[in-house]
Amino acid sequence: MDNAKQVGANIKRFRELAQLSKSELARRVKVSPTAVNNWEENGVIPRAEVWYDLTRALEVSFVQLMGRGAKNENNFTNQDETSSNDAVSRGERLEQLKRQIAALFEVSPDKVEIVVRT
Repeated sequence: MDNAKQVGANIKRFRELAQLSKSELARRVKVSPTAVNNWEENGVIPRAEVWYDLTRALEVSFVQLMGRGAKNENNFTNQDETSSNDAVSRGERLEQLKRQIAALFEVSPDKVEIVVRT
């Protein structure tokens, strides 16, 4: 599989793991649903200016989307961004982490359980 098709397959896989429709991903990334379809189905590489929004919407790293190191990628979220974003509740953050862990292990988020022992 060439790199463009691999990127499209990765976008589709992470979008599905995040339980987002093509339309919802398009809305979050500020592109048309046709653009998302072209990435996933036609091997079109996203424009440079949408990569940041794309990684944020899918809660994965650029490296994961490019298909390099997806299973060993430890870049869940930049800690500086997380600690400075007080608007995100603990519950929302846990859900984000569940989706990121699910993507890392290529399973559905409902298969991830986070246990905190005190």
